[in-house]
Amino acid sequence: MRRQKIRLALGTRIEFWAVSKGQSPAEFQFRILQGDQLLWGVKRFSEFSEFYSYHHREAGEVEFEWDESRTDFTWAYAYNPRTVSKTGITVLEFGEHLVERTGPEIDSWCAADLQRPRLHFSPVKNWMNDPNGLCKVGDVWHLFYQFHPGGTDWGPMHWGHATSHDLCAWLHMPVFLRPEQNLARLGATGGAFSGSAFKDREGKIKFYYTERLPAYDLFADYREVQKIAEPGRNLINAERIATVLEIRPEGVKHDFRDPKVWWNDAANAYRMILGASIYGDPAVLLYGSDDGLEWQYLGLLYRAPVNFREEGARAVECPDFFRLEDKWVLVMGFVGHIEPTTRRHNLLYALIGEFVDDRFVPDTPELQLLDFGTDYYAMQSFEAEGRQIAFAWLFNWEYRKPEGSAYSGEMSLPRVLSLSEDKRKICMLPAIEVDEHQVAIPLAADQSGGYSLPGGPIEIRLSGSLQGSKLVATEGGELAFEVGVVDGIVSIRLAQDDGSIRYVAELAGGEDLRLFHDCGIIEIFADGGAVCGTRRGYVNIDPDRLEISSSALAEVFERYSK
Repeated sequence: MRRQKIRLALGTRIEFWAVSKGQSPAEFQFRILQGDQLLWGVKRFSEFSEFYSYHHREAGEVEFEWDESRTDFTWAYAYNPRTVSKTGITVLEFGEHLVERTGPEIDSWCAADLQRPRLHFSPVKNWMNDPNGLCKVGDVWHLFYQFHPGGTDWGPMHWGHATSHDLCAWLHMPVFLRPEQNLARLGATGGAFSGSAFKDREGKIKFYYTERLPAYDLFADYREVQKIAEPGRNLINAERIATVLEIRPEGVKHDFRDPKVWWNDAANAYRMILGASIYGDPAVLLYGSDDGLEWQYLGLLYRAPVNFREEGARAVECPDFFRLEDKWVLVMGFVGHIEPTTRRHNLLYALIGEFVDDRFVPDTPELQLLDFGTDYYAMQSFEAEGRQIAFAWLFNWEYRKPEGSAYSGEMSLPRVLSLSEDKRKICMLPAIEVDEHQVAIPLAADQSGGYSLPGGPIEIRLSGSLQGSKLVATEGGELAFEVGVVDGIVSIRLAQDDGSIRYVAELAGGEDLRLFHDCGIIEIFADGGAVCGTRRGYVNIDPDRLEISSSALAEVFERYSK
């Protein structure tokens, strides 16, 4: 047994997920003591991951006692509800000793992982996927995300949470939502799936999300219901949760998720969309409500052409619908879809049009590909300060993070959405905060015309004709990434690619390109953001050499956060 003293402030909460690795000979596998008094304890942890919570009622020194050899604490932290919004959580690591890390100590620990990107948000530990509940309250940005505290693989879903004052530096917060049942004990998956934030008519923030009830098959026969969560002070915890929708329309089977809610002035009522599949076709469903609690099905907002079903698409995931300038924009991911000519999968598409009398009429039926890579998925956008800001999950299931990493999953840079001058395309560019709160130091080309890279994030900018341009980054002489423009087509290739999938897009003007590289993450913005491409690689992720062949003006910068 290990023992260590620690001081706890009045009101401190300890929250952790733990699983037993074997029968303990001790009377307790975990105890909190004050002198000889037992304040709280767990006699036996389960063979299944479970959540535990302790609320400390008095300030003072206590002693933790734990069976390190027979208990796996997969995620543990402490926080004080009165101060956590300023300090964030204190991560607890129960090993041979108890290690506490708060704020800058967490950042330093994460930065010591040379495989972890520097400019992109990632969880301290364990699995992360879709961004959720994005919003700004006062001067604080809130990022919620799909999170599995039980390990670095996808599992029962929770909502993780982080806050920021600049969209670049993030403070880690307590887990916001948990599954309504212990799914690990049931041998099931599911939990608190994706959802979005909504400010009601009284200005209160609420969160609509999907709960997948215990599921025993990842592809069929699961049940998904829609819930509303009302947060407590400072959005630290979900204090009140209620189910608001559980009846599916005819033709909709198990895919019925990812709500996005808004107030519709024309109808003087609430509206909500959900991703689904109707009679086998990926679709977006439209619902209406007078109070945000009781919802009625209004019909289909969108139904995908039959080719999507034929090409493997099972459903629409994470739909987004919002007003942008004087247009309405619908964004969708088609889960399971494989684009036949390039073999890319799970691509993100958008339509621009009008929304009148609860009908969305696209200006053209042709879907716009929002990102020509396959690692920009589950995008969620939100309106703040007159801007439509978006994050996405950088992952595609094609490649997995190498074994041994403390975490899996990153978010994109924050992007701002706009319309092209002719209003036919959605453009995405890095939010101004990326330049305001990150340093860009110019790198000079050497005598051979190439660049020796210092290690860490870089940015490449090309201004002028991109035709014939070629960017090649290598690590120890081996390919890290290659970007080229041939006959008006931009393409990207990573070291891990075997050529079976082509990552390409057609340029229009082809006069500008920005490329960010951050420890295997590449984000490309070309044609004023009308063409974007995102990839996440895990091979040769720290290039030391860059060669640029282009008639355009080339600039290379070392990037790091202030």
